[in-house]
Amino acid sequence: MDRQEITVAILTNNLHHAARDKQCCIKLRVKSAQVYDTLEDALEPVRRQEVHLLLIDAAVKDMEGSACLKALRKARRTPLVPAIMVTPESNLQTVLGAIAAGCNGYVIRPYSMETFERHLDMAFETTAGDEIETAQLEVARELIEQGRFDEAIEEFSELVEEQNEAVEYFNKGMDALHRRKFGKAIVAFNKAVALNALYAEAYKGMAHAYQGKGDDEAFRACLDKSAAILALQDRLDELKELFVEILQANPEAINPYNALGIDLRKKGDYPGALHAYTQALHLTPNDENLHYNIAKACIFANDYEAAMAHLETAASLREDFQEARRLLAKLRAKQYDGLSGPGAAGPAAPGPAGLALDA
Repeated sequence: MDRQEITVAILTNNLHHAARDKQCCIKLRVKSAQVYDTLEDALEPVRRQEVHLLLIDAAVKDMEGSACLKALRKARRTPLVPAIMVTPESNLQTVLGAIAAGCNGYVIRPYSMETFERHLDMAFETTAGDEIETAQLEVARELIEQGRFDEAIEEFSELVEEQNEAVEYFNKGMDALHRRKFGKAIVAFNKAVALNALYAEAYKGMAHAYQGKGDDEAFRACLDKSAAILALQDRLDELKELFVEILQANPEAINPYNALGIDLRKKGDYPGALHAYTQALHLTPNDENLHYNIAKACIFANDYEAAMAHLETAASLREDFQEARRLLAKLRAKQYDGLSGPGAAGPAAPGPAGLALDA
């Protein structure tokens, strides 16, 4: 985006910080930079989509910066407005909170002009998506306006025919968080969000093209696909926030994916739990407790074959793992009744490998 078209909102309760940030924006020749000291004052321009970049300090009036960013994200209902935290806070808890809130950059005060400019450029680059695909999306939209619906559908179809890589980038971001590579985590999360948004927009555009053709069934089907992708983004954001909570509570966690899987399983999100456990296997593939946890999630998802396979692995990794052996015996005997009820498998005693067991 051309900097001379950028409108910046600076949110801070510190006049010195506001002056410094505004001065840097002027040097970069942005269109305008407006300072706000409360969330309420910034809400309307954000809702009206008049703001292209958010610079948020450690605090605004009566609110921490990360909480302010989270509220602004919800108000806009799209996470693609770049938001950079510009703050003197560099402790682990604060950085993790900012990432969970959806920041696209994190600048620590005092900063150099070069650092400020680099983070600004990176925030726009990683939230804009692929230039070629974005241009193709615009071409398809123009074809709809021209009434060339079949050509528009062909353009949109090319965009969505390949697998959505949003989840892959999301997983890379989670892994970077665990390794405390915060810059890499932010970039990966940005790419995940941008890809997801691109696919959602492509399906929405395709829906309008089918509507122009008078194909109501295809119109509704494409709208459903667009909605499903947007719902996935909300779900990934929830997973990220929960993952951050786990790291904030225990920064030295051996395998935070395992704790994430346990929490998701207890909340009834069995697909989410299985996904978390699968990621956990990359970190500790030979932990018998983790295989037991995966088996529990498989049982709740009614995938008994997979559950038995993981229980067999757990039992082979620890000979005295009686909980796993008892549960495996029930599955082999096809005694499924009550297996997914509270405490059905019996309380699981802590194992020696270090990971928590999903009781």
